[in-house]
Amino acid sequence: MLFSENELNNIKREMSKLKNKVILKLFTDFKTQEDGSKLRKCMSCEGTYELLISLEELSNGKLLIEEVSIEENADEAKKYSVSRIPAILFVDDDGKEILRYSAYPTGSEFVPFLNSIQYFSGVRPFYADQILSHLKKIDQSKMKIFITPTCPYCPATVPVLTLFAIVSKGKISAEVIDVNLNPDIAMKYQVQGVPHTVINETENIYGMFSPQDLLDKLTKGERDFGGMYA
Repeated sequence: MLFSENELNNIKREMSKLKNKVILKLFTDFKTQEDGSKLRKCMSCEGTYELLISLEELSNGKLLIEEVSIEENADEAKKYSVSRIPAILFVDDDGKEILRYSAYPTGSEFVPFLNSIQYFSGVRPFYADQILSHLKKIDQSKMKIFITPTCPYCPATVPVLTLFAIVSKGKISAEVIDVNLNPDIAMKYQVQGVPHTVINETENIYGMFSPQDLLDKLTKGERDFGGMYA
């Protein structure tokens, strides 16, 4: 059993907040066996699959998980440039990737992951309108945020990043990267502490940031002031 009874009740409550149906693509390395079962060699993939299926079961039909094998569905993996697993992709109705989790969202990663699902379903914090009103001032952008399951500051920071990606409908794309699962990527970006955010491969934000801070970065200091609160 993945969750205690109290945790199950809390998760059910959070999943009941989903507005619209959400479909997530989970890329793993499963191979279909002769009896129809799926064998996954990647332990993090197995854990991520079990977690997502548990959330699906608690969502009252609002969350659907589509598992894609990079072994059996190479074309699909190539389409989305998936070379690392597990990878959880938030994809819109047109098949466009909005947000990616290169992570197994457990520990302190779990609640912000739930937040991302809620946002993707149409739940909007009160500062979402401010993001929308500034989109014309923001260039097409790509963001990466490096995290760990034990990071005490990541749960408050990740939802800021993911909301920007979701509200902008992918004009600002985002990837949440677990340093423990992807140490080589962390080394490439010289990540020495988390959260560490990289914007367009050139700018870095070290530590926590507010929606205002991120908006300042993305608008290059040209955001409208007033009405924007974390």
